[in-house]
Amino acid sequence: MVPEQIPEFAVQTDRGADVFRRVETSNERRHHYECIATVIPADAAPQVLAYHQDARQNPERMIAAATRLRETSMLAHMHSLGDPRSYPLPDTPRAALDLLLYLDFFRQWQIKELEITRITNLIQSGGTLKPPDISRLFRLLLDYNQLSQAQFFIKAFLPYLLHISHEKKDDRWQNAAYSLRMVGDLQLRDGQAMSSLKSYEASIALGDNAFRRGLAVQAAFAAGDRDATLRHLESYERQWRLPEPLIEIKAAIISSEPGEII
Repeated sequence: MVPEQIPEFAVQTDRGADVFRRVETSNERRHHYECIATVIPADAAPQVLAYHQDARQNPERMIAAATRLRETSMLAHMHSLGDPRSYPLPDTPRAALDLLLYLDFFRQWQIKELEITRITNLIQSGGTLKPPDISRLFRLLLDYNQLSQAQFFIKAFLPYLLHISHEKKDDRWQNAAYSLRMVGDLQLRDGQAMSSLKSYEASIALGDNAFRRGLAVQAAFAAGDRDATLRHLESYERQWRLPEPLIEIKAAIISSEPGEII
């Protein structure tokens, strides 16, 4: 859960503003950050690309986080880590909370960068990763919404993961299925809907569940593949009750003509 006193916050990216939330893992006494939306500026109104249910249900909060980033002067303050005289000074309780939050995020961002660099060097030197390590890597890339960096690792590991799916020889923790699902998430966020659909389908081949099947529906719909959308909708309905987002997709796909671009 996210503590009430710690709101979503945003950081600037090439596409706009990525909105993050802090997630507490109480049983491990740890926390981490995950990107739940990207807010893209537009002339009429900002566009919210939601990656989490909370972001889909509360787009105004995502926009508010991006607005705070833009309007909080302390967050744009230029400083040098080696010069304490240049450090930003919060002038309100809210600014003090923001400063501590961004400092903690900065620390974890650096840890993420060190780990990605380590694994990159390992792969380039001919090393390999085991399935649990691959799933942890893709979790890291997904949490921090590292779409550009992810392409190198998808190219490196997707053939291996697809082979596991084809052979249906996942481990007891379903690390390959989990990795394939996250690869699909990264591809879908990057606008590669058809590739994303294939990754989701490979994940489903190792273990079907409502979450993975729902993602396959969304990817097929985004790819404009009417047949695949209907096929995955039917599979979903045979096992589970359609949630509202999939009901909307079903209504849209049924009302369209075969061959029509969705």
